[in-house]
Amino acid sequence: TGASSGIGLGLCKRLVKDNKIIAVFNNNATNLKEIKSSNLTYLKCDLSNINDYQEIENQVIENNIELVFNCAGQFGSSNQSIHNIDFNNFVNILKVNSLSILKILQFINKHNKMKYIKKIINISSDGGSIEMNNQGNAYIYRTSKSALNSISKNLSIDLKKNFGISVISIDPGNVKTNMNNKGYIEPEKCSEYLVDIVSDNKDYNGEFINLLKKKIPW
Repeated sequence: TGASSGIGLGLCKRLVKDNKIIAVFNNNATNLKEIKSSNLTYLKCDLSNINDYQEIENQVIENNIELVFNCAGQFGSSNQSIHNIDFNNFVNILKVNSLSILKILQFINKHNKMKYIKKIINISSDGGSIEMNNQGNAYIYRTSKSALNSISKNLSIDLKKNFGISVISIDPGNVKTNMNNKGYIEPEKCSEYLVDIVSDNKDYNGEFINLLKKKIPW
């Protein structure tokens, strides 16, 4: 998910040569269309609309997915302090940043495809770390990433026990994306680190780590 820009796009470019990729985007597929490969299938889905997931379900039915990179993420409204929280936006951001992975996994489970999945990578943020929070504000974004971390931990127990699937929550650091144009890590470099983590023989199931594989406090 979140494949049309930033980290998701970087992963598509890095992996498309040797892997079949289903790339989920929200609004603009221009960057994906520039990747000329028969290995790439892209589909539009508004992850904040729970009724807009049909194309994702169709792809789940047609394919045996081995890796899920959940890169979709939005910062949310500029109104995120205690006196001006935009609650409508809050709900939508929770759907995109936190709940969308559960909806996708429901399809995978419904169609008996969990047995093919090896790992699920949820792109989180140290902004979701409750212990590290010493700045406050950003209620929408922080809460959405904390929720994603909680979901990741829960999944790491259920899916490992029932299907042998590893679920990892990763903080990519200060990556240059549409959401953060002042970032200093290029998405392509970030994707290199992510692929290294996925390829590592060590099992990081149930952990919250950074690109250097160091644990981050929940």
